[in-house]
Amino acid sequence: MSVLASPASLAGSDLLVGGDGLIGTEIARRLHAGGHAVEVTSRRLRPDAIPLDLARLDLTPLAGRKFRCAFLCAAVANMRACEEAPGETWGINVDATLALMRHLAGEGTHMVYLSSAQVFDGETPRPAEDASRAPKNAYGRQKLAVEQAVEREGLPAAIVRVTKVIARKPDGLFRSWLDSLARGEPAVAASNLTLAPVAAEDVASAAIRLGGERCLGAWHLSSTDELPYFDAARQMAAIRGLPQHLVRAEAVTEAQVPAIYRHRFAALDGRKFAQRFDAPLRSARDVLIAQFGGAHAAAAAANSA
Repeated sequence: MSVLASPASLAGSDLLVGGDGLIGTEIARRLHAGGHAVEVTSRRLRPDAIPLDLARLDLTPLAGRKFRCAFLCAAVANMRACEEAPGETWGINVDATLALMRHLAGEGTHMVYLSSAQVFDGETPRPAEDASRAPKNAYGRQKLAVEQAVEREGLPAAIVRVTKVIARKPDGLFRSWLDSLARGEPAVAASNLTLAPVAAEDVASAAIRLGGERCLGAWHLSSTDELPYFDAARQMAAIRGLPQHLVRAEAVTEAQVPAIYRHRFAALDGRKFAQRFDAPLRSARDVLIAQFGGAHAAAAAANSA
């Protein structure tokens, strides 16, 4: 049964739930740059944000508010945290998220829900949107539960499954590798763990396009292939003009990264979105060059060709 409200008098502003994260920040930046009115929620007390905490959900601040589209980016995304506290994180990632989505649907708001490649088990190369889902970890099961509720209840939402999102300003492992190499020190990267990078700005752009055209169903955003973290670190070093020989391969152990978090095939089939919006499909190498390139991009392309 659908909970769609009448679209008679929808407001023109958008709602961004989770505007502090990598993708949320980029969505907000792009919406503002395009002249769109956007309101952001925050669990912190900020004068420029609507107070909303999924851990203690109170929908009062949204009462009577109508939005053109809502981008749902807030979640506990740390997979270990979800595994160690499944009840608490289920309450945030599933129960509160769905309560919010049902409320927004009742007000006639279209939604874009940020999901994950973790709804798959990673044993099938480049699964399409309609492939069987079989998550191996708590985070993936939580994302799947929301997807299934959206499908079952007919909630007006596009489900965007993403792979490893990277930004132009490196963070996490990429930042650590850069810092080590810049000091002339070894950078250790996993040889038995793969990633399929996708640019943060591409995810934000895709979310805005899906929301703007009120698209429904699942959509994949991914590079066309995956590569080991070791290869990604070497390519990043080449792109930035840093010594590749200092990048060292190391097989991660079960204690370091349990198998439930690993995907043998990390890439998703992104042809549906590419064909619908005439968007480019990029290899993992091309995504890395685009994100970490600049002055060294052309040389990197020549060196690794």
